[in-house]
Amino acid sequence: MTRDEKLALLEKVLGVEPNTLREDTLLEDVPQWDSLNILSLQIELTVIQPDMTFEQLHQCESIGEVCMLF
Repeated sequence: MTRDEKLALLEKVLGVEPNTLREDTLLEDVPQWDSLNILSLQIELTVIQPDMTFEQLHQCESIGEVCMLF
């Protein structure tokens, strides 16, 4: 999966406008980054990374860190 595909997937799951997230975007600056969306993202990513945990996603501080998990 390319970087752009990862960003597009994150934008879709988080419900943000296309092409708004960058790898250096801090998650604290994304209002949609909450427990429910973290869980939704984990469910979406289980196809790609079956052993990813909620805790791993919750510990990320930037979009780039999330992208490195899958």
